[in-house]
Amino acid sequence: MQRFIESASATAINTRSHLLIACTTLLLAAGCSTTSSPGDALTSSPDSGGLPVASSPAVTTPARAHAASPGTAAEGSAASRPHWTSRDETATTGNLWDRIRAGFAMPELDSTLVAEKERFYLSKPDYLQRMFARGSRYLFHIVEELEKRGMPTELALLPFVESAMNPVALSNAQAAGLWQFIPSTGREYNLDQNWWVDNRRDVVKSTDAALDYLQKIHEMHGDDWFLALASYNWGENAVARAVKRNEARGLPTDYLSLQMPNETRHYVPKLIALKHILQHADTLGVQLPDLPNRPYFVTIEKTRPIDLKLAARFAGMTVSEFVALNPAHNRPVIAASRNNEIKLPADRVDAFIDAVERHGQNKLAFATWQPYTLKQGDTLETLAARAGIPVNELRVANDLRAGTNVLPGTRLLSPWHEVQDESRIETFNGPRVYELVNRPAVYHTVGARESLGSIARRYGTTVANLQAQNGLKKAVASRGLRLLVREASSQTMLTTEAGERRVVAQSEPRIMRAVLREEVTVPAPAPVARSKAPGPDAATPEASRTRVAKRSGRPRVKATASGLRPGAAGGSPAKSPVGAVPLRTSQHGKSAPVRRVDKRT
Repeated sequence: MQRFIESASATAINTRSHLLIACTTLLLAAGCSTTSSPGDALTSSPDSGGLPVASSPAVTTPARAHAASPGTAAEGSAASRPHWTSRDETATTGNLWDRIRAGFAMPELDSTLVAEKERFYLSKPDYLQRMFARGSRYLFHIVEELEKRGMPTELALLPFVESAMNPVALSNAQAAGLWQFIPSTGREYNLDQNWWVDNRRDVVKSTDAALDYLQKIHEMHGDDWFLALASYNWGENAVARAVKRNEARGLPTDYLSLQMPNETRHYVPKLIALKHILQHADTLGVQLPDLPNRPYFVTIEKTRPIDLKLAARFAGMTVSEFVALNPAHNRPVIAASRNNEIKLPADRVDAFIDAVERHGQNKLAFATWQPYTLKQGDTLETLAARAGIPVNELRVANDLRAGTNVLPGTRLLSPWHEVQDESRIETFNGPRVYELVNRPAVYHTVGARESLGSIARRYGTTVANLQAQNGLKKAVASRGLRLLVREASSQTMLTTEAGERRVVAQSEPRIMRAVLREEVTVPAPAPVARSKAPGPDAATPEASRTRVAKRSGRPRVKATASGLRPGAAGGSPAKSPVGAVPLRTSQHGKSAPVRRVDKRT
């Protein structure tokens, strides 16, 4: 049995600092489970694959379990498992709301908008409760990071304003996550965004990036937090230009004196209103959820892929609960090389590790979602039925739109009951999809004061084409006439792993076999003596004739195996009807389309 976790470490946070909590080295080999001591800090062994194992005083150090020899099962005991000891209780007692209030340091904002926003929030108590309940998972981490940097804890309330503390929130401007990073700013702050993960939604990584950015713009605006917050919402350059305009006019340059969009004008008052509600929750009748002053989650580092549903089951969580702590993962399987961290509630780690050990001892796969290339006869429906999942789940996992007509040659992710090599998932960069796209015919009814010229310009065609398609002798179309503007057609589209779409050439054999409408039959050729200068009777009609089933409205076409029309003067190539593909016969007697580099679907 392959190892699932060669090196696992969890990061727990106490009141003043991060404590790196080492999990253990879990070796799952052919029915054995061996646990190495976290006390072996930054050491490597053949069993751990050369990976260091960090240690921490927050985890007890059990005696080293005896290593199991190959093929021998080692019995795990309670003493050999990592134990999650309690943190410094003197530092984690009390209520996190009190701790947040104690860190408020921003000045008051003298604006009537603050009272207006207070009334808005207080008129929606259910909305407030939902926000605060979601925040209970993330606030301890955010407050911890703010205190480390000496930043005011009002900023812990900013995700309530930005995303209602929803880590999967996505705006119309494609801003994502708790802190609502747009794609370009996310990349600037090293938040990976690819087919596998979007770290703008990662709670830990996005919080680090947001606080880095806030510190930068706070310094840029002369340590003015209100201007820094305006920059976070509106853009640092936009605020800088507004400041310069006021300076040029001899006007004040504080937040309330600048000309700015309404959204930015209301942005800071929302934050200050939430601050006031927290300060006077009892007086205002706002019931805050219980929020202990201790870490809600810890981070596990892993080196093996694992299905997301399986990880949730190991932790005793629903999939939605697991995703709430791990919203950065885009796929139903977590690839170790793309993002090697998962976050778990601090009180579920022991259960998770126990479940991992049992699963490995039973020699079961951890990552059942694996790359698969569709073969002839495969469809999404048959693939989903084989895996025992709804076809829509397969579509969502591979970002396939409903109604996509996938063709053989498509490479995507699919779950399997038996997996030989789980590491194959690490080389998968995204689906490579071939699909047949049917374009319906386009018609246009001629209206008043319309001409063939204006209609041609509207649809990007020519008057000559409109005449030919509609049998018009003159370039005139009477009012009410229904014109065929574009004939129905089919195209084979390729969507690459990078998301680029293009029409593929008909000359690609595997695609041609999937999209050709002609039924082609080629009999096995009779042996023909090869000569240096073949004559007109070098191949008999019986040995060279191919049969092409006619399309609707097209006559039967016969062609020789050499591609020449019998009796054609000078051996000129025979002309094929539109859409027909000339064939060649391989040495094994199998038919294959001739490569036509100048023909595209």
